[in-house]
Amino acid sequence: MGRFFKNEKVLLIAVIAIFIVTVLEKIPAVFENDLLEAVVFLFVFSVIIYAAIGVVHHAEFLAFKLGEPYGTMVLTFSAVTVEVIMITTMMLHEDSDPELARDTIFSTLMILINALIGFIMLVGGFRFGEQKYNLKSSNSYLSMIIGIIGLGMFVPNLIKIEAYFTYQGFLVIALLTLYFFFIRMQSKEHNYYFTFKKFSDTEGHFQKEDEKKKISGLYHVIMLLLTIAAVSLLAENLAVFVDDGVAKLRLPEAIAGLLISIIIVTPEGLTAVRAGLNNDMQRVINISLGSVLSTISLTIPVVLIVSMIFSKEIILGLTAVQSGMIIISLLVSILTCKDGETNALQGFIHIILFIAFVFMIFL
Repeated sequence: MGRFFKNEKVLLIAVIAIFIVTVLEKIPAVFENDLLEAVVFLFVFSVIIYAAIGVVHHAEFLAFKLGEPYGTMVLTFSAVTVEVIMITTMMLHEDSDPELARDTIFSTLMILINALIGFIMLVGGFRFGEQKYNLKSSNSYLSMIIGIIGLGMFVPNLIKIEAYFTYQGFLVIALLTLYFFFIRMQSKEHNYYFTFKKFSDTEGHFQKEDEKKKISGLYHVIMLLLTIAAVSLLAENLAVFVDDGVAKLRLPEAIAGLLISIIIVTPEGLTAVRAGLNNDMQRVINISLGSVLSTISLTIPVVLIVSMIFSKEIILGLTAVQSGMIIISLLVSILTCKDGETNALQGFIHIILFIAFVFMIFL
C-alpha cells in the first residue's frame, strides 16, 4: 500500500485538494477576502496542472506500450478529455460566458501552434540545426485542421440566425465523421505517414519490446481514468474562483479561456518539449498538431451537444481579430512545414505570433 501511495502521489494530492477546497467553498470569508481567494485559486490551479501531468504520466506509459501512432493518440485523447471536462464544467456554471468555449479552443490553438511548436523549433534549431520529420504527417494534419476550423469557427459567422441550430447539428456529425475517418487512416492504411525512422537499432528494438511487456496496460488505464475524474472535480472548484476573480479584477473575459488552455496544454507540452530536446521532431508534430486536431474535432461537438441538452447559449464564430490571428498562424505553419525540416528562425516567428495573441487579449 505504501508503494502505491508513493507511485500515485499525484492522485493522492488531488484527492486531498478536493477535500480542502470543498470545505473552503462553504466558508463565506474565503470569497470576502481577496487575498485569501487568490491564494485558494492559485492552490487549485497548481494542483490541477499537477494532476493533469499525472494524466499524461499514465498516458505516456500506455503510449510506450502501444507504440506510434497509437501512443500519441492515447496522449492527445487524454488531454482532450481534460479539456472537454473543464470547458463543460465552466459552461454549466451559473452565468457562464457564451464565448468561453470559443475563447478556450482559440487559446489552445494559439498555444499549440505558436508557443509550443515555436519554442521547440527555436531551441531545437540552436541545438541540432535542422530537425527532420515525415512531411506527410504535417500535411495530413494541416489539411484536416484548416478544413475543420473553417467549418467550426468561420462558417458560424456566416449562417443565418434561423438556420444556426440546424447547422450546429450538421457540425457535430461532420466533425466527428471527419475525425474518426482520420483516426482510421492514421492507425491503419496510412500509419506510416506518422512515423520517422532516423536509424535502425535492432538491439534497442528488442530491449524496448522487453520493457513494453513489463507495463501493465490495465493498471495504467484505471489510474488514468481516476486521475481524470479528480481533475474534473477540481475543475468544478476552479470555475467558481475564475468567474469571481475575472469579475472582481475586471479582466477581459478571454482570460478565463487562456487559463483553461494553459492547464490543458502544460502536460502534453512538457512531453513535446522532451521529445524536441531528444531531436524527435516527429513526435513533436504528432503531439502538437494531433492535439490541435483533437481539440477542434472533439471539443466543438461536445460543447455543442452540452449546449443543446442544457439550453446554454454558445458562440463559436471567431471575432475579426481572432480570425486574423488564426489565418496568419496557419499560413506560417504551412510554410514552416513545407519541406519536412524545421529551424530556429521559423520557431522565432511562431513565438512572436503567440506574444501578439496575448498582447491583443488586453487591447
